[in-house]
Parts: sequence; C-alpha cells; structure tokens
Amino acid sequence: MSQEAIQQEPRLESVITDDLGDADAHTCEGLVRGAFGERFTPYDWQHALGGTHVILRDGDRIIGHAAVVPRLLHHGGDEFDGGFVEAVALDPEFRGTGLGARLMAAIEEQIESDDVVGVLNSLPDAVGFYERRGWVLWRGLLGGIGNTEEPTPPDEDDAVMVFRPESRLDPDGTLLVNNRVGSRW
Repeated sequence: MSQEAIQQEPRLESVITDDLGDADAHTCEGLVRGAFGERFTPYDWQHALGGTHVILRDGDRIIGHAAVVPRLLHHGGDEFDGGFVEAVALDPEFRGTGLGARLMAAIEEQIESDDVVGVLNSLPDAVGFYERRGWVLWRGLLGGIGNTEEPTPPDEDDAVMVFRPESRLDPDGTLLVNNRVGSRW
C-alpha cells in the first residue's frame, strides 16, 4: 500500500495485557498467526501475554502488533531484567510504508523506558531490518536458567538478537533466559 492510500496517519496504542480487550486480543492473535503461518506454534501467542502490547490502527482496523514481556536473563554472572519482544506482525497490505519501523520504535522506547535488556528471536529474513535498528545478533552460547543441559551455539532456528547491548552484554558470551512452555527463545 502506498503512503497516499493511507487515509489518516495510523495511530499507535500501548496497552498492558490485562487491559487488552478480548476482541482486540483475538484480532491481534489472528494478525500474528497470519504473518507466521505454520511457524506459529500453539504457545507463541501465550508468550506474547503478560507485558505491554503496541497496536497499530488504521481507523478501527488493527494493522500491526508487537509485545514486550518480562523475562529474566543471566549473562556473565549477572542477572538482568529482560524485555522479550514477541508477536511482531504488520498487515501485508501496509508493508513497505515505514509502519513496521514505527511499530518497532514504540517497542524500543518501551524497552528503554522499562530499563530492561531487549531480546527477540528474529526470522532469518528479518535480521537485517533489526540490525539497522540497533539490534545485534547473538553469536555466543544460548541456554536456560537452572537447566542441567549445557548452553549451545545458536542453531538455524535461533536468530536471537539483543537491543543495543554495548555496555551490558557481550554478544559472544553466554546468554541464559528463564524457561517457559514451548520454545525457549
């Protein structure tokens, strides 16, 4: 969709999960499921709950969604509060308009406002988009906090990225995250 076709500037809304209405939650979940197709597991929407949702609306229509949820991180002997970015999706009709960048800018502002370490697991074809925004691909080992298994190098399914890690994290080190049902990252 061209910029000219957008009638009004789409508006961003920020809402915590507890205040996300059922209809909006259902619409956001459908948008994300449509974007990820079969890669979207039964647990993936649950992973997006419990934090802050940024919703992009064109009139009354929800055209974008992203969430940042709290997760505990461990790196270099220190624990950090993490803001894990989940369920990022933009209606295909609006791709290429700059609205995806606007959606992520709001999520990044939330991460900075909460003073947490931003983490996400990108699809391989979106890594460049995130790198241009200051996200850095994790090159070191990945694992779970309290697991008996040893951390492992990222595999083809793990494009784990951290937001502006310069002073807090070494992307060549080991990053651990609290466990959850479904995929760890």
